[in-house]
Amino acid sequence: MSSRERLGWTPFFDALAAALDRRDLQFARVVEEQRGLYRIDGDAEGWAEVGGRFRREATAGGVFPAVGDWVGVRGNGVQGSGFRVQGSGSGSGSSGSGSRCIIEHVLERRTVVSRAAAGRVTAEQVVAANVDTIFVVTALPHDLNARRLERYLAMVWDGGAMPVVVINKSDLSDDPDAVSRAIAARLPLVDIVVLSAVHERGLDALEPYLARAKTVALVGSSGVGKSTLVNRLIGREATRVAALSDADGKGRHTTTARQLLELPGQALLIDTPGMRELQPWLDGDGLDVAFDDVSGLAGLCRFADCAHDGEPGCAVAAAVAEGRLDADRLENYRRLVREAAYEDRKRDKAAAAEHKRKWKAAHQAAKALYRDRDRR
Repeated sequence: MSSRERLGWTPFFDALAAALDRRDLQFARVVEEQRGLYRIDGDAEGWAEVGGRFRREATAGGVFPAVGDWVGVRGNGVQGSGFRVQGSGSGSGSSGSGSRCIIEHVLERRTVVSRAAAGRVTAEQVVAANVDTIFVVTALPHDLNARRLERYLAMVWDGGAMPVVVINKSDLSDDPDAVSRAIAARLPLVDIVVLSAVHERGLDALEPYLARAKTVALVGSSGVGKSTLVNRLIGREATRVAALSDADGKGRHTTTARQLLELPGQALLIDTPGMRELQPWLDGDGLDVAFDDVSGLAGLCRFADCAHDGEPGCAVAAAVAEGRLDADRLENYRRLVREAAYEDRKRDKAAAAEHKRKWKAAHQAAKALYRDRDRR
């Protein structure tokens, strides 16, 4: 297996690279991101940064490289497969010295997990790219929240990956199986795994998703035990783990940067910092997939634009009244639909403002050109 294939290169990326027809480029995968610098491995290994032209032509933050991306690079990277299992903050190499590769191109993403960046400005933040499976990690007893899980699932399905709900800290519950059954009843389309990472119970259930050269990412709130789970999957203490808080029984956030790790069975794992705020970046059909029962019933409503909020002939409202659909699930669906519509409106305004800014800059540059010419 070549160094590229070991890192998840597939015929999909082969076709993209061939269509690009850039014989001057080597192709490598982004395995870590640190403040605008990217550690890469594949045809070239080491630290890289985006080129000036790439930076000038980038239309949004989401087009910049993210962990998991395949990039075309040029420069003096080290040839070969020097990819090693690294832990967060383990000193994976100096990012401030030596020659760096220049990233010229980011290959199209096969899948992507994105959220809306925090703040007033509407921007996409790519959490991970080219992932096969997403472990949505939650924990007993305090973190388990069906509404938040539905929010995560919409984000994952919208990006094209397969979600698996991982309920950690089963040792802190009197009846974890009952909790699992309740979640499965509300989320019928997703696999659910219950385990205790700290006690190494139930980890075998994750093995089917950890095939060689397949990429798995972990997402979830801070303190749900992702770092402990990473350490168990790697088989050693590769990431720092903080003790439980006496106040709420939650672990403290320890992962500070996204990075791609290689597991002993040669599966690839992307660990991500905990998310305190999650606003999914929805461009596709993620909501309809996450709420397949609601969208399926909506097709039976009398009116095509039914909002499922008191309209006559609403099949969704009828299902709630008859106990076939959870009322809280419908309310969460409505909330996410409203939020997605609001984010769409903000994106349209942001795109219009950016277009106006570029047009104004070009107009001013043209005026300056004519003014300077007349002075000669």
